[in-house]
Amino acid sequence: MKKKIIVIILVIVVLALAAGAWFLFFNKKSQEAEDKSKPLAAPVPVKTVRSWRGDLPLYISSSGKLEAIRVNDYIAEVTGNVNIKVKEGQFVQQGTLLFTIDNPTYQINYEKALLDYKKAYIQYLAISEDVESVEGFAVEQKDLYSDDSEVAKIQQDVVEGLQKGTITRERIKYRLGEQELALKQALENYKKCSIRAPFSGVVGKIAAKQGEYLQAGSAVLSIADITRLRIKAKILVKDINQIREGATAVIFPVVSDEKYTGRVYSVNPLIYDDNSTYAVVELDNRNGDLYPGVFCDVLLQVDLIRDKVLVPKEAVLERDGKKLVFVVKNGLGYWTYVDVGPENYQYIVIEDKLDAGEEVIIEGHYVLNHKAAVTVVNGEDTAAEEE
Repeated sequence: MKKKIIVIILVIVVLALAAGAWFLFFNKKSQEAEDKSKPLAAPVPVKTVRSWRGDLPLYISSSGKLEAIRVNDYIAEVTGNVNIKVKEGQFVQQGTLLFTIDNPTYQINYEKALLDYKKAYIQYLAISEDVESVEGFAVEQKDLYSDDSEVAKIQQDVVEGLQKGTITRERIKYRLGEQELALKQALENYKKCSIRAPFSGVVGKIAAKQGEYLQAGSAVLSIADITRLRIKAKILVKDINQIREGATAVIFPVVSDEKYTGRVYSVNPLIYDDNSTYAVVELDNRNGDLYPGVFCDVLLQVDLIRDKVLVPKEAVLERDGKKLVFVVKNGLGYWTYVDVGPENYQYIVIEDKLDAGEEVIIEGHYVLNHKAAVTVVNGEDTAAEEE
């Protein structure tokens, strides 16, 4: 009897355990199925733009250093102590005195030449007045002519010219020639002692020390107009026929995250030993953001793909070897497989399966699943990109 009771109790315990195990197992499966069907607890914040229809410029890559288009490197043309009137980095207007060189010899020579010229000019004026008052010269007067027959013949021709009016005041002015030439030479030398800016620009390297005694040929300073800069962008011979004067160029200085736009000014047709040449790119720098000597990456436009649906490159992902974008509809991000076309450094062509005006995710979509809940948190940067 006792054995039967024990057996019954054991059976009941086993059945109870089996029932409990069955309940736990199927309850867990139900919870897992329920969890899989639930969306993410909170929508994922993302940034979006709308696809658009437009033209896509294509580029080739290059590089080069910024240069000032107008640069003057000054050397001392005379000897003497230098007096520098400017400092490095200073902006100077055209005509600003840059430096002087103290050389008394040139100043004395100039002042002497100036006095000699004034004396000769006074004589010229007096002779000119005498000629105008003459009413007929007597060619026979012996005191008018030289004893040398050849010289006398020249003198006779001059007198006859005066009588006939063919020799005027302008011709008499040639008597000043020697003094005028000497004055110009002295003035030119004297100007070498005071150097002024030939154009507006900034002062570059000052090589001379204040008050230093310089020999002719010594470097003094440089001045550069940096309102327009240029880059000699290296190109390969295979690309030379694709580049046209006036084509757009995009410049990326390595010292900043900014980009600048320029134009191809010219293309050097001479090919060097490494099968390369260069295109000269010019860009506006009136705001003074850039400086000569800065290395830049350069994109040179070679083609333009017209009338295509475009999106930013960051909108396109690759999964399982296929290209896709996330399109936002009703707060959900939908996988949309697309065929892509040409691209540049910013945008890519979508050949099909996406229309212009659809909202695509460009940030926050790398971990999204199909139909994931999203919240659009666009800021000013994405608004600017859409424009």
